[in-house]
Order: sequence, then structure tokens, then C-alpha cells
Amino acid sequence: MCGIAGFTGSPDAALLAQMLDLIEHRGPDDHGTFEHRGLSLGHRRLSIIDIAGGHQPLGTPALQIVYNGEVYNYRELREELADGWDFRTNCDTEVVLAAYAAWGVDCFARFNGMWGLAIADMRGPEPLLVLARDHYGIKPLYVAESDGRMLFASEIKALLAAPGLEPVPNQQWFYDYLLHGLHDHRPETSFEGVRQVEPATWEVHGPDGVRRGTYWKPRLHTTNADDPQRFRELWTKSVERRLIAEVPVGTCLSGGIDSSSIACTSAELLREHAPDAASLGDQLRTFSVVYPGDPIDERSYIDDVLADTGAAPSFVEPSAAEWIAEVDRMVWHQDEPIVSSAPYAQWCVMRLAQPDVTVLLNGQAGDELLAGYVPYQFVYLKELRRAGEWGRLQHEARESVDVLAPLIRRKLATRRRSVPIRPLLRDSFVSGLQPPAAARHQADLKARLVEDLQTFSLPSLLRYEDRNSMAYSMESRLPFLDQELVEWVLGLPSSALVSDGWSRSILRRGLRGVLTERVRTRRWKVGFTTPESRWMRSQRAAIQGLFRSPAFVSRPWWEAERIADQFGRFCDEQVEASPVFWRAMNVELWHRVFFEPDGSSRRGRPPVLSITEAGDAAVVELVGTDDVAEFAAAARRNPDRHLFAWSDVDGRVHGRAPVRTERFEVGDDLLAGLRAAFAEQDEPVRPRPGDVVAISEKAVAICQGRSYPIDSVRTTALAQGLSRFVHRTPAGIGLGMPETMQLAIEQVGVPRILLASVAGAAGRLVGRRGDFFRVAGPGARAIDGPTRGTLPPYDTHANLGPEEPERVAAELARELGVDVAIIDANDRGVNVLGASPGLSEDLVESLFRDNPLGQGTQQTPVALVRSFGRLPRS
Repeated sequence: MCGIAGFTGSPDAALLAQMLDLIEHRGPDDHGTFEHRGLSLGHRRLSIIDIAGGHQPLGTPALQIVYNGEVYNYRELREELADGWDFRTNCDTEVVLAAYAAWGVDCFARFNGMWGLAIADMRGPEPLLVLARDHYGIKPLYVAESDGRMLFASEIKALLAAPGLEPVPNQQWFYDYLLHGLHDHRPETSFEGVRQVEPATWEVHGPDGVRRGTYWKPRLHTTNADDPQRFRELWTKSVERRLIAEVPVGTCLSGGIDSSSIACTSAELLREHAPDAASLGDQLRTFSVVYPGDPIDERSYIDDVLADTGAAPSFVEPSAAEWIAEVDRMVWHQDEPIVSSAPYAQWCVMRLAQPDVTVLLNGQAGDELLAGYVPYQFVYLKELRRAGEWGRLQHEARESVDVLAPLIRRKLATRRRSVPIRPLLRDSFVSGLQPPAAARHQADLKARLVEDLQTFSLPSLLRYEDRNSMAYSMESRLPFLDQELVEWVLGLPSSALVSDGWSRSILRRGLRGVLTERVRTRRWKVGFTTPESRWMRSQRAAIQGLFRSPAFVSRPWWEAERIADQFGRFCDEQVEASPVFWRAMNVELWHRVFFEPDGSSRRGRPPVLSITEAGDAAVVELVGTDDVAEFAAAARRNPDRHLFAWSDVDGRVHGRAPVRTERFEVGDDLLAGLRAAFAEQDEPVRPRPGDVVAISEKAVAICQGRSYPIDSVRTTALAQGLSRFVHRTPAGIGLGMPETMQLAIEQVGVPRILLASVAGAAGRLVGRRGDFFRVAGPGARAIDGPTRGTLPPYDTHANLGPEEPERVAAELARELGVDVAIIDANDRGVNVLGASPGLSEDLVESLFRDNPLGQGTQQTPVALVRSFGRLPRS
């Protein structure tokens, strides 16, 4: 697997080098270039076949090739071409070039594999540039025009190196993505002026322009027999072909049917000593993602496969914190926004596997080829109804009820709590853009599968598969996209794919005795995914900070405050998860990664600023005043927190500078501590008239002596019983332990706590949260339990809320000469407990929803808030 780049026009060695540098991760083993009058070719090599002899560009004085991919039937083709070509290497690259020399662009239809390639054809009076891509687009190839050049590359970021290319966001692409979740479904990309070479096509660029051709189209028919044994033969051959390598090979293993089929077949080939299985070594190696204790965890299925195959496993347990920390790097590698956070699971698997193997087999396309997704069973039922096959329809509906009924029930249950996407997008953005083409086939299963293979599903999966593997300099191979296998499956009747209520029927029957039985007969799929809803809720503060950042608010695509509000309601379990949360988050991250804060292109370079730093730098450009620049330079943000926020209360941008203090102890003078802390700050972040000082309620309570070692609190049976029903969160224990519940009882009294408990239980029955604290009041709400990861001794102390917070805020305001608010903020939200006269509590609350003071060991219980004016709206 490799990366290629180049262009037409006069040679430019510096530009070609820059393009290759940006895709070095695709080929760290070797690189090379070729220049000839009006053509330049570049290559980065990941050595897999013929390691010694496969240097590229490769060719003759008349033909040169740069090639990214594998043609698995290259040995057969080599024999066919041997009489007309003097082969000098053992690699498939030379076979591809020899095939082109013999058959021209007709050669591509003979290949079984994956590729994106460029050939410099100098046999005529003027050189020609030939580009081609495999049948399904497994391997990427992008083109753009700039300054009279036609540029090509394996990744978009390499094209952006061209100084004459001025990329801007493609508004139609973002309409399709944000509103409909579509991407990779058109040749056009998220960058205006950059397009894909379409799968199964070739292009010839010459002095007379561009010629294009399609060398393959799927042919649907039903003349092939429903023969499980034939499927098994083709499948085994497909897996065996993908073991050809001179480097270690392993398999991804999710515990699902597709990846397990690969692992079990690979293990069988290894046991049978198939020649190409030597790349597996003495023992099959598998790589899996697991989520212990989570409903999506598939460890038990993985363990069953491991027991059957004897494979050596490796596991990774991704976390929400790691996801947030790595997401900007992943966005850079992906080039464009992706379907959801799910590809991060595969990203982690690739990182896990990198030290041990260079090639990984994976199960992409199994669902689209063999009707694996549950909705395909609905399509098949509609197909039977349309055909009038009433007996079969009744039988299939009855046999599918255990799979289809839960899906129907969930859709009905969540319909009222779903988040409509269209109201979250700006009218000025949506107007004038075109809705996607006609809807997919609803009553023709095989036509629907082809649509999803070519347009609506598989292309997006192939992109993130390629980028995830290449980010870690690994080759991913996909046995379900073997050309011989695909063409045979497309000739089967629909009943071979879905029968007796079973999806992937031909595979389940064909691999009986090979595939682990418990996996072969499992009904539900999960795959390499993430617990996205749980992760987003756990990272509520960071994501709210993104949605409420001035940079996000300034974008032309969405109504930012509506997205932030709906996200908050989702975190409070008032509405269902919506894909728009990830899509908006991904688009914003994409913009920060690929464009400078002033909106200019980063020329494909990897990000040097963190996501929050990039967002804050954009504010300096947007507001454009010296005071905001000075504030940004002097303030020190907490990790993963934005320095600036936009408030929907006053429509203005505000800076929130965390102020580090000495650790407050019981009996400390709070005012003296604040003055000392501000004296240590640079002048731009010292209080000025018009500023607001926000203080954590914990600092006030500690100074008032309202902090207690947890082991000093004596609990009653009532406190012990009630605390068991409290939902603990990542933001803190709250009343979820007997000691803090005891403090609440002593603070507000037994009757009120009992009444609040009844109200809370009743609210949960109707899906409403927060009733307990609404009844128990602010005295109970302000109680904090010890939170793991905070500074000692507060990780072992419980705190009551501050006494008379309104009075304290007013007194501090008089002494400091600025407004003061005392706030109870954590990663779940914020409450203003007290504010100096005239200060808007709603404003303060709006500015601390993302908890910029932090939740752990930051030691920043104070923030200086300053207003910087309104945003220019695009």
C-alpha cells in the first residue's frame, strides 16, 4: 500500500516534494519521483510484495507508473503477459504496467484487487497521463486543477499543497452531510474544486483534453444457483488471495459475522498450510476493540472465535477522554467529515496492530454485499409483497419478527423525542441548495444492495478504512470485495441472501463448520463502533464549549445556539441522540484543522494548534481588536476548554480566563486569596471596571469551614438507603453516597428530602430528570461529594454549599470593584448561587455551561470574565 501524487505541466520538484511529504504516512519505507516535460509523478511506498525490487516510479523509457494498491490475480496475469514483456521484478506493479502496455485501458477490467494509479504514457508525440481506480473505490484518488496544472493524489491534503489552489468549503456537500448524513456519494468533495476519480473508471489527460471511460458496471441477474458450497470455495479463495505478502498479516476481529468469517477461514488456511498463509506466521493474530460492561461489548463472541481458531489476541479499550484528545489528528487523516464517531474504534484497532503486523484483513462490504443490515430485511419483505409471493412473505415476516420487532418498537418509542435537523440549520445556508437524488430502492433488494455498494453506504466506509489504516502505515484488505466473489453473488436470487429470517443466508450456510457456531447463528450485529451517546454525555463540557465557542457560532451553516441547547437536552436525557451533534462537531473540527483562524487554507499541513487553541485564535481574527488579542495572549486556558464563549443572553463574545490560586483551606481569608491570585496575573487578565469575577462555590464553602472529611460524617439508615437510588455521573458523586445524603438531610430536613425523593422517582417514570433537586432546593443541590482526580484533601472531603452566597458576592464586589458571581459548575452544568446586585445570573450561567474552570487538578476556582463585543455574522 502506498501513496501517489503528481501533476501535469512544467516540472516543480519543490511542489512534488511537498505533496509527498504530506502523505509520508502512506509509505514510510521508500519514495521516488519521475519528471518528463509535462508530467511529474511521485510515490511513497509501504513495502509488502517484492520488498527489494518494487521501487516506484517503475517502468520503461516510454511508460512509467506510480501505483497504490494490490492486484491479487497478478500471478495469473503475469503468465499471460510473459511472452510480450521482459519482467524484471516480482511485484504486481510491473504486471499492472505490462497489462496496460498490452491492452491499454481495457486492462483494468481484468484486474481483481484494489488500486489507484497514474501512468505516464510517452509512446506518442505528446505525453498522456492515465489515471484509474478499482471497481469499488477501495483505494482513493483525487484530482484538482490549479494554475493550468491537473494535480492528482491519494489524499486531498496533498493537493492542497499547490499554491494556486484556493480551497473553500463545498456548500452542497455540507448540505447533503449535515441534513441527510450523505458523504462520499458524489465525485465532488467537501473542498470546492477537488473531486474523486470515480470507482471503476479511467481518465486519460492529454493535449486535447480529458477522455473518461467506465470499465465495469454491476450486472444483476438470478441465473446463479443458490449453492453454499460454491460460496465457500469463492470465499476461501478470496481470503487466501489476500494473504499474499512478504510482511506479517493479521485480522481485525469484532466478534461479528464478517470479521469472524475472515478469522476462521484464515485459521483454517493456516492449519492446512496453504502456501500464502505463511504470512500469518505460526499463529493467527487478531486485533479487537472491547468495552467492558457496555451493552455494545462483543468480548464473549470474540472469545468463542479465539477458542475455535487458537489465535493470539490483542485488545484495546478506547475511552471518551482518548477520543477527545485524538479527534483532531483523526480528522486530519480523514480529509473530510465522516459518518460518526464509530471509525475511531477502528482507528484504535489500527494503532493497536501497528507494532505487530503490516497488513490487516477486515470485513467491510459484507453487509452491503450479503444484505447484513437489518433494514435490508424490510426491503426483502416489500420485494415479496410487490411480487405477490404471499406465502413466502408470511413465512419470512414470521421468522424475522425477533429481529424486526425491536427495531420498530425503538423507532416508535423515540419518534416523539427525536431532534429535527432542519430547524438547526440556517435558512440562508439551505436556500438554493439541491436535495439529494431520488430515494433508494425500497422493494428491490439487490438493486438496493448495488446502490449501497456504489453510492450510499460503502464509499464512506472505504474512505475511513483507508485513512485509518494508512494513518498507521498499514494496508487493509477486504475479502468481501473480491471481484470473482462479488460478480457471483450479484447473480444470486434474493432468497439466497435473506431466507428463513436470516440475513447473509448464503454465508451462514456456506461456512457451516468453519465459522464459530455461536457467531454463525447470532441475530444482531454491532461491529467496530463506539458508545457515542455515553461518550458525548461524559464529554458534555468539552462539546458544549465547542458548540458555544464564537468560532462555531460564526459559521454559515447552523443556528449554533439551537444545536447547543438541543445537545444540552440530550445530555439531560430529555431528547434522543441525534446524528447532527456529531456532524456539526466534525464539520467544526474539519474547518479548524484545514483552515487557518483567518479562514485561509492550511495547505494540507497537520494542525499545530489544539482544537480549543484554534477556536480561540479564530476569535481574535473575528473580533479583530487589540484588547481581545492581549487577553488571549495573557490568559491560560485549561486543557480541552475554550478561553472564549458566545452568550445567547446578550449576543456577545466573552473571555473567561481561569485564575490559578493557592489551595484554599478551612478558615482562609477568601478576599486576600483572590487579591494575591490576581496580583500574580499579567495585566490584561487583572480585574477592570465592567469585568465579572466568577468564584467556585467550593472555594467559598471551604473558607467558611463548610468542608468535612468524609469519614467524619455519621450516616443514618435513611441516608444509606436513599443514596443507593442516586444516579452518579462523571462530574461527581453528588448525593450518591450515604455521607453526602446525610449532609443533605441535615441541611434541609427529613420531610423535604423524602418529598424530593418521591418527586424524583415519579419524574423518572415519565423520563424526566432533576425533580429531586427542584424540590430539595439549592441547599441540597450545592452539596459536593469527593471526586476522584481532584486535589487532595478535597478528593476525600464533602462540602456543603456556601452560606449566604448573595451577601458574600456583594461584599467581594465592593472590595474588588467588579461584579462577582458564586457558581456551582461541573461538567454537567452550572448553577449561580449568588451574584452581586445588577449582575445577570442568566448571563453568568450561559458562560459557564462548558465548565472552563475544569473538573480535576487545575486549581483554578476563579475566572475573570470580560466582554469583547458582538460577532460579525456570516
